[in-house]
Amino acid sequence: MRTKKKTSLVAAGIVMAAVTVTFAAFFQSFETDTSGWFGATRVPSGTHLVTSESGTFHAEDGGNAFTRWGGYGKTFPPGGYTTTVDIYLDIQPPYGSLSSLTQSNDTRFDWTSAVSTPQCAHRRDFVFNAGFYTDTDTTGAGPRFVISASNNAGRGNSFPKNPGRDPFSIYTEGWYTFEHRFYAVPPIAGGQLFVDLTIKDAATGVPLHTWTLTDPSDIIGTTVGGNRYGWFPTDEFSFLAFDTSALIGYQDYCEAPASTPGAKVTAGGWIAVGDGKDTFGLTAKANAAGSPSGHLTYQDHAQDRTVQSTAVTAVVVSGNCAQIVGSATVNGTPGFGFDVNVCDNGEPGKDADTFAIVMSDGYTASGTLGGGNVQIHK
Repeated sequence: MRTKKKTSLVAAGIVMAAVTVTFAAFFQSFETDTSGWFGATRVPSGTHLVTSESGTFHAEDGGNAFTRWGGYGKTFPPGGYTTTVDIYLDIQPPYGSLSSLTQSNDTRFDWTSAVSTPQCAHRRDFVFNAGFYTDTDTTGAGPRFVISASNNAGRGNSFPKNPGRDPFSIYTEGWYTFEHRFYAVPPIAGGQLFVDLTIKDAATGVPLHTWTLTDPSDIIGTTVGGNRYGWFPTDEFSFLAFDTSALIGYQDYCEAPASTPGAKVTAGGWIAVGDGKDTFGLTAKANAAGSPSGHLTYQDHAQDRTVQSTAVTAVVVSGNCAQIVGSATVNGTPGFGFDVNVCDNGEPGKDADTFAIVMSDGYTASGTLGGGNVQIHK
């Protein structure tokens, strides 16, 4: 029986798991649309016998499905960034329908998250190479997925069972999180890029296996910029289901996201951060031609940090949530970027609406409003 119990709460832009709250610069759970994805087909829970990982909808790969995570990034953010997607590994029969009782040995898919150069060109892919197998060898026996990691995709360039790539076998059908963690060693400009590719149980968040890929020529600020795409370059399955996807970290966009024409956002109030209160005020809009404007004020009283926007470069509305991107001063010093996400989850806003901010110096804060309100008009 295919059922899943969700143990984390996810609101657009804010990922809540256990007691931690993390801001996602890009987030898509396919509950209302496929915005930010290309080649993805939104389907209701139960389609092809797969229960959605969260909510009542998920997606299927319609062929080379990919996302730009909201936009390519030109600057590697302080502290790095993380991309994730949840993929359903269909291991036991029936497969897709009650009458489909077999699945071919050595059926494959690849999932990659790539990095850009500082000039916004493609730099390198970091790939999960996955295959479904029913044979018997050193990787195991019977129905299972075998997964490894490399910088290549496709049958001619990669092999999930490659013994030099630390293949890992999964026998239990269900949802798994495929996570890429991009970071620098040392964690400064000029450091070398490292990428941890980790598979987790999507229900519990427990890591199951990790591969680390690096190349001495991948240098932050010289050859390595920000994020590029997430992509299924190979998919030999009739139905490959995937769900919650996110990029966690600051994005210095190569091109600012396109604003939503006619959008208007007003928000004010406070969120609890530690033992203190962070206060904010926000007005943002885009005219009929999609030209954005607005102003943000944000204060972290515990850290004596005051943020004042100097420009708003994007106002993007998706459902009941909005993303506001721009530049700002911090305590009067210019040259900082900000990315704010707010959600209008009902009236009153207290204990319902959400606010999150991430900045180019690595600062982040997010939470549910302890007071105030968010209103989004489109």
